[in-house]
Amino acid sequence: MIMIIAVIVLGPERIPEVAVQIARAVKFLGGYATEATADIRDELSDLTKEYEEMRKELDGFRRDIQKDVTSLADEVDRTLRESQKPIIEPGGDPPPPEQKQGQN
Repeated sequence: MIMIIAVIVLGPERIPEVAVQIARAVKFLGGYATEATADIRDELSDLTKEYEEMRKELDGFRRDIQKDVTSLADEVDRTLRESQKPIIEPGGDPPPPEQKQGQN
């Protein structure tokens, strides 16, 4: 069907010339698509490397923060356990204020 329309519109003498131009266009587009695909792959490879480096840095940062928070929590817990007077009385009330030795 397409060939019949091409013969009618272009004429039999121009069909070989148009076919060559179409073949060149298809070859050009194929080369362009291959080049574009290679460029995209290169960019994705670079982005993947950057992502992996950043992920490693963030994992290290997260581990450091976890260690610091754990260490701080352990220190607070140890300080509270070593403290002589309670911060909150068993009934939930704050401890009574300390009286200085000169006051009765």
